[in-house]
Amino acid sequence: METDTIINAAQNPALANELAAKAMTSQDPVVASSILKTNTMPPPDTTVELLGGLRDPFLGVISTAEIRELNGIDEELISKINDPGKALLTILERATVKIGDEPADKETLDSLYAGDRELLLLAIRNVTFGTEIKLGPGECPSCGVEQVFEIDLVKDVPLKKLEGDHTFTVKCKVGDVVVTLPTGSTQKAIVTSTNKTSAELDTILLKNCIESINDVPVFSLDDVRKLSLKDRRDILQEITNRNPGPQLSEIKIPCQSCGTEVPLPLTLAELFR
Repeated sequence: METDTIINAAQNPALANELAAKAMTSQDPVVASSILKTNTMPPPDTTVELLGGLRDPFLGVISTAEIRELNGIDEELISKINDPGKALLTILERATVKIGDEPADKETLDSLYAGDRELLLLAIRNVTFGTEIKLGPGECPSCGVEQVFEIDLVKDVPLKKLEGDHTFTVKCKVGDVVVTLPTGSTQKAIVTSTNKTSAELDTILLKNCIESINDVPVFSLDDVRKLSLKDRRDILQEITNRNPGPQLSEIKIPCQSCGTEVPLPLTLAELFR
């Protein structure tokens, strides 16, 4: 029985090129076909097209980044971190190689939109573990048939690009509130705030994203604590609506039996378990 051998072109480019050359020069179609079967795994794509981009005063908008797959050194380091949010920050900082043409550093990563950071983490997950994930077995909420749901993290995850400006005005009861989309700095402020309630974390997010209220700059947490509950929720919803990035909470997979789309929301932390 014929057995296929897979050669990873990224890990052994010399051998892959040698086999491809032999296949092109061979006069025997059976031999050529057999040789080509050994070179079927292309190198992983490590270039990421950012959904928001990084605004540079000299270069304009930087729209690409480069990542790498995680290795054993990364695994040993990450395994010592108990907090999922801090583990994701470590993964991002270690496995993001470049932003544009420059090496990635913490300062540049902190300047990226939160959604672009999530996109990079998704790309790191895909290049490390592959793009497929299986959930279940579970029942379809429509027909009740039990099945395993297969998700393709490239095809099935909706991506939202940045539309409009990253700074915008929300009309609130208190007046005009100027807001900017969250960046890596905002994410780190939330992740490093331990033992906080969801309301307290919302306050930290708002403090980092609200630039001014009725033309008065926001400097402290108390400035956003004084906002009405409705104003806070309206601002948070507008940030959610505008934020670019992978929409992991909106994944839907058709039931294998009845075809009904089944919501299968995921988090980045779940993808790295």
